[in-house]
Amino acid sequence: MYQNGFLKVAAATPKIIVGDVRHNQIEILKLLEQSKASITLFPELTVTGYSASDLFYQESFINASNESIKHIMMGTSYQGVFILGAPLEIYGVLYNCAVVIQNKHVLGIVPKHYLPNFHEFYEKRWFHSGMETTMDHVPFLGQSVPFGYLMFEALDEHIRFGIEICQDIWATYSPSDEMSLAGANLIFNLSASSEFVGKQQLRRHVVLDHSRKQMAAYVYTSTGHHESSAEVVYSSHKLIAAQGEMVVESQPFDLNDDLLIADLDMTGINYQKRQDSTYRDKHMQIAHHYQVIPFTVLNTENYPFEKPLDVTPFINKNHTEEDIKVGNHLQIYGLIKKLSSLPKSANKIVIGVSGGLDSALALLVSHQAMLALKRDPKDIIAVTMPAQATSTKTRTSAIDLMEGLGVTMLEIPIADDVEKHLNTIGHKEIDVTYENAHARYRTMILMDLANKYGGFVLGTGDMSEIALGWMTYNGDQQSMYAVNSGLPKTWVKLLIAYHRDHDYQSLRKTLQNILDTPISPELKENQETEGSIGKYEINDFIMFHHLVQGADETKIAWLVKLAFNLSNREVDIYVKRFFKRFYTQQYKRTTLPEGPKILNMSLSPRGEYRMPSDVEKK
Repeated sequence: MYQNGFLKVAAATPKIIVGDVRHNQIEILKLLEQSKASITLFPELTVTGYSASDLFYQESFINASNESIKHIMMGTSYQGVFILGAPLEIYGVLYNCAVVIQNKHVLGIVPKHYLPNFHEFYEKRWFHSGMETTMDHVPFLGQSVPFGYLMFEALDEHIRFGIEICQDIWATYSPSDEMSLAGANLIFNLSASSEFVGKQQLRRHVVLDHSRKQMAAYVYTSTGHHESSAEVVYSSHKLIAAQGEMVVESQPFDLNDDLLIADLDMTGINYQKRQDSTYRDKHMQIAHHYQVIPFTVLNTENYPFEKPLDVTPFINKNHTEEDIKVGNHLQIYGLIKKLSSLPKSANKIVIGVSGGLDSALALLVSHQAMLALKRDPKDIIAVTMPAQATSTKTRTSAIDLMEGLGVTMLEIPIADDVEKHLNTIGHKEIDVTYENAHARYRTMILMDLANKYGGFVLGTGDMSEIALGWMTYNGDQQSMYAVNSGLPKTWVKLLIAYHRDHDYQSLRKTLQNILDTPISPELKENQETEGSIGKYEINDFIMFHHLVQGADETKIAWLVKLAFNLSNREVDIYVKRFFKRFYTQQYKRTTLPEGPKILNMSLSPRGEYRMPSDVEKK
C-alpha cells in the first residue's frame, strides 16, 4: 500500500519446521494473507529452513522447495511484492537466494554474495557465492528469470530497492553499499542470524549504520528459534530503519509467527538524499551493471498507519532523554564559546525577560554557562520591561525567575516612553505599528544597556517564530547571539520541563507557571499568539515535514488531517497560513544573528537554509 510518498513494508518470521517444506509453505501463505504491506520480506532460506544442512544436497529436497515456491506464488491472493529465501540449483551448483515474486510471476532472483565459513557457519559446504556470476538469467519454474545483480523499481513512485542476504550486511564492502550508489533507496535483508550475548546490540548498530550511510531505508528479518538449536539458537530479531534512525524493532525472541510492519516516508528519504553532496560525489561509481526490474506499488485511498502519526516529530522518541541532555549542552557550550571570544570589557550577558517560554529558557542557559565558567551570575543583566499589555502573571514569573537565579535584575517600565514615541510620529491606532514600537523600544533599551554594562544582547526567539516570521524586524529579531534559534517551540517546552525536574527544582513552581501560561508577545491587550498563527505543535509538525522531509502542501494537508483530526477547513487554514508566512518572511531570516544549530535542521541564512527573500512560491 502506498499513498502520498508513504510505503508500507513488512518483515516476517514464519513458524517454520526445518526440512518440512510443505509445512513451511502453509505458514508462509498464512502470513502473506495477513500482510497489508506493499512489500513483505521473509527470512533466509525460509522455504526449507536455514539449518537443513546436508538435506540441501538431495535433489528431491530442492525440487520440493521449487514446487513449494510455485504453490505459494499461485496460491496467494496477496498482490504486493514478496521476497522468499530458498536454495536454488543452477547447472549442478547451489546458490542461497532471494526469490522476488509479484502477481504469480517471479520478478527476479538475487544470490547471496558472502558465505560465512567460520565459527558455527559452514555455508561454503553447500552453496556457491553469486558475487562473480556472469549469468543474467536462469531457468526457474519454466521461466527465464533475471538473476544476479538486480534492482527493482517503481518508477512513478520513485522507489528503487535492492536485496542482500544475511552475511552480506556484515561484509567490509556490502552489496547494498553499491546498490545505494546505483540509486537504491530501500534495501531488504533476508537473514538467519544466530544469537549470543551482545549480538542484538551489534545487529542493531549495523542495520542503523547501513541505513545511514546508504541514505536509505533498511528492512531486516531473521528466521527465529524455529531453526535447529542443536548448536546455536537463532533470533527472530526484526528491524526497520531509515537514514540512521530506528523506525520499528521487534523483540529477538517470540514463540509466535509474526509480522513487523512499518510506514516508510520515501518522499523524505529522497528529499534528504538529494541534499547530500557526498552521495552525489560517488553516485553511479559502481563495478556492476544492474538489471532494473519493474514492480507495481498498490495505491489506496484509505492508508492506515500502523501506529498513530507522531505529532511532535522533532522529538525523537527512541532516545528523548539523551537528546535533551545533548540539546541543553549544545546551547550551553555555544554560549560559552561566544562569551570566551569576547573581551572582558564586553562579555556580560544582557537579556530581556518577559516571563514567557523563550526568555525563560535563554536565561536558564545563561545561568548554566556562567556556572560552568565559574563566573558570578550577577554578570547576567536580566531586564523586564513591562508595558500596558503586560500581565501580572508574566511579570511575576519574570521577577521570580530572575530573583531565584541570583542575576542582576532590572525592571524598566516602557508604557509611557512608547506612548511618547507614538505621539511623536502622530500614531494613535492600536495596530501593527503600535505592537512593533514596543518590540523595537525594548530592543533599543537592551542594546544601550549592553553598551552601558559592557556586554552583548542575547536573543531569545526560537525556530518556530523564525519560520513563521513571528518577530519584529529590527526588534526582537535582532541580537548579538540567538541561543534559542535552533529549537522549535515544542523543544523549548521540553527543555523547560526538563530543567524544572532536574537542575532547577527550586524554581519548579515558577517554571510550571511559565509552561502553563498561554503564549503571547503581550504587545496589546488579550493577545494570544496561537490565536493568530495557530497552535505551535501543528506548525512545528508542518515545519518538520516540509523542511526535514520535503513534503509539499498536498501531502502535509493529508498528514495534518490524520495527525490532529482536524476538519478540511481547519487543515486548509493551517497549511495555507504556514506556507504564506514561511515564504513571505524570508527577509527577516536573511539578517538573523548567529545562533547554534541544535537539531538536524537550521534556518540560518549562512549555515543551512538559503533562499532569496523575493522568491515567489505559488
